[in-house]
Amino acid sequence: MPNSQDRKTLILIADDESLSRKHLTIMLRKDGYDIVGVENGEECLIAYQKLRPDIVLLDGLMPIMDGFECCQELKKLPHSEDTPVLMITGLDDKVSVNHAYEVGATDFLTKPINPAVLRRRIRYLLDAKKAEKALKESEEKYRTLVENLKEVIFYTDITGKLTFLNPAWKELTGLSPEESLGHNFSEYIYPEDLPLYEKGFQSLLENKNLTYYLQIRYLKNSGNVGWIKIFASLVTKDQQIEGISGSLNDITERKRIEQYQKIERDVIKILAESEGLDYGIEGILRIIGENLGWEIGEYWKFNDSTQLIHFQNSWCIEDKNIKNICKQHQEEIKTMFWNNWEFNSYEDGCDNNKIISKNLKINNNLQPIFVFPVNNGDEHLGVMCLFSRQNYQNDGTLLENIATMGNQIGQFIKRKQAEEKLKERNLLLQSELNIASEYIFSLLPSPNEQELVVEQKFIPSAKLGGDIFDYYWLDEENVVIYLLDVAGHGIHSALLSVSILNLVRTNSLYNTDPYQPWTILTELNRLFQMDSDRVNYFTMWYGVYNKNTRELLYASAGHPPAILISPQGSGWQYHKLSTPNMPIGMLEDIDFDQGLYEVQTESNLYIFSDGIYEIPVGNGDIWGLNNFTDLLLQLQKEDNQDLQKVIDHVHIVNKSSNFDDDLSILKITLN
Repeated sequence: MPNSQDRKTLILIADDESLSRKHLTIMLRKDGYDIVGVENGEECLIAYQKLRPDIVLLDGLMPIMDGFECCQELKKLPHSEDTPVLMITGLDDKVSVNHAYEVGATDFLTKPINPAVLRRRIRYLLDAKKAEKALKESEEKYRTLVENLKEVIFYTDITGKLTFLNPAWKELTGLSPEESLGHNFSEYIYPEDLPLYEKGFQSLLENKNLTYYLQIRYLKNSGNVGWIKIFASLVTKDQQIEGISGSLNDITERKRIEQYQKIERDVIKILAESEGLDYGIEGILRIIGENLGWEIGEYWKFNDSTQLIHFQNSWCIEDKNIKNICKQHQEEIKTMFWNNWEFNSYEDGCDNNKIISKNLKINNNLQPIFVFPVNNGDEHLGVMCLFSRQNYQNDGTLLENIATMGNQIGQFIKRKQAEEKLKERNLLLQSELNIASEYIFSLLPSPNEQELVVEQKFIPSAKLGGDIFDYYWLDEENVVIYLLDVAGHGIHSALLSVSILNLVRTNSLYNTDPYQPWTILTELNRLFQMDSDRVNYFTMWYGVYNKNTRELLYASAGHPPAILISPQGSGWQYHKLSTPNMPIGMLEDIDFDQGLYEVQTESNLYIFSDGIYEIPVGNGDIWGLNNFTDLLLQLQKEDNQDLQKVIDHVHIVNKSSNFDDDLSILKITLN
């Protein structure tokens, strides 16, 4: 807490991140401290000499002069030995820690910063500063101060037996110092971490100049497990080692947050990336199990009508014995009654463990470790169970946090179920589209028409569009050729194109002359106006060719031009045949124009939909009509104008056998 003197405790913060400085300033000013912030080591040295702060918080990584160099230079200044320096950094490796102490740092704290830990650490350093001052005045004052520190101060002899503990030991472990003195420190270390502790202890005894720094788990008197950070150094007298002294800091909350954040991060990744429901559930069980050292995970799906949960998915470690236990377990029972959907505390989890044990008749080799419900709001979806052969001391708070993910998992399950239903509907729809596509094919004309050489290609897109074409003789001299493209995709567009084909093919349009293209377009425009529900306009190219006069009378409505390739001298030339009319259905009362062209012998007429050239080629560009026309002319010059050759080249441009739109093209040889 701030000093009771007139001047408040002044904290100097050096951090190149302005957001971090602001956050620390707001947080610490609430505790009554005065705060001064700078953004690099050089500014820190200047501010230190001017202000003489009570404590310095240094970020390890800064531009111009980093925290390590700054600390080293600061400790060279007069009277700086009494100023504690707390190094705050994202670095948490042994080399960085040792380097911090080598340059004179008093303590070390890693990012992300836990506000409670930071406040405690600052209070500790300020108290320690006062303790050092008191030590110069009186040994008794020093001992009194040590007795009241929140961090544990300990001494051991060279065998590891505890010879001194301050009262903070009871807050840490639940045991009074008197109960623990004479016992070996190793008795309070979590069994799996004992090798790490013993290695560090021996290293300290064998290397007199080393400082001991370690983060390990410890056992509380309650049976729970926590985490401590140990700072220790040798106690010597007359160059003889008498023992080890140091401090212990409880970092259980920080470790719990780190562990939970890792589990949460990995679970969220699974929820976002998993392709299927079963894979996602198994991945979640694996992440929780592996991170907490458990061996089997199961998901039981809830049936609301029967109030039973049914076994659905499982995960287990790669161990033959565990796999056998898991298989045997699954064969014993497939369903059980369940109505315990509340999880407000760790005690609820313990109750769930008892229910699972009773229903599944758990054998002695397998212990239910953690059971929590999976809900989507008020909807009950299932139960997740995790098991192990080991009898773990669990962190109840951590498990309570993990149980809160049950709703996220529930949302994931509901989303995947919806996706699977949508996939089924899409498969059904695709089947219907395939049937519709086959029907469209059945309506297309046969290319073997009398006195007319026709090649045709129709490649429907995966969504099925509205392309359709037809050609037939009106009499012995005149043949009708047309192609239309309805906007949009799907059954509606396909059926609209079929309706138009039937009207034109049967000459059922009112007040029209099939020999005059403009009359056909005018009547279709009157019949098929867009409505508010659907954008059902379409483009069309309609032509009538007289084989005796070689005249082609044509009209187009918003459709790509027909391409006529004719001989010219020793080469070839092309003509674009179109009229400047709007698509059919967009506006009423339009006057449609038509054109007339006299066709040379040995000419080829191409009529097509825009799907054959509106092909993406990257950077937002499309291949385009000009490139397609150049392709037709080039193949004509190479005497390689077979329509399949055209399609092969278009496939190369598209880089796929599937097209975004229907592809229709007619080639009529007019000899």
